[in-house]
Amino acid sequence: MLDIRDMLIKILKKIDPNFDENSLDIKFVQEYKNRYDTFGQFKDDKGIYEFALSFDNKGKIYRQHINMIQTTKFRDELEKKMRE
Repeated sequence: MLDIRDMLIKILKKIDPNFDENSLDIKFVQEYKNRYDTFGQFKDDKGIYEFALSFDNKGKIYRQHINMIQTTKFRDELEKKMRE
C-alpha cells in the first residue's frame, strides 16, 4: 500500500523546497482506482498554505491547487496581540 503522506511530502518538496514536513496536515483523502485526491495545509518560511492535489501511485500530478491563506508575519502579529 502506498504511503500517501510520504508521496505528498515528495510532491510538495518538488513544488516548494522550503516546505516544512512537520507542518503537513492532511484533512481529506479519497482513493479512486490508482489516483488519490487530497486536501490539507502546510507551512513554509513565508506562510501557511492550503492545497488540493490529485496524483497517482507514481507521483504524477493530475490536479494541483496551492493557495497561501496566511502570511507568517500576519500570524506572528496576531499571536502577539492576543498575548497582550
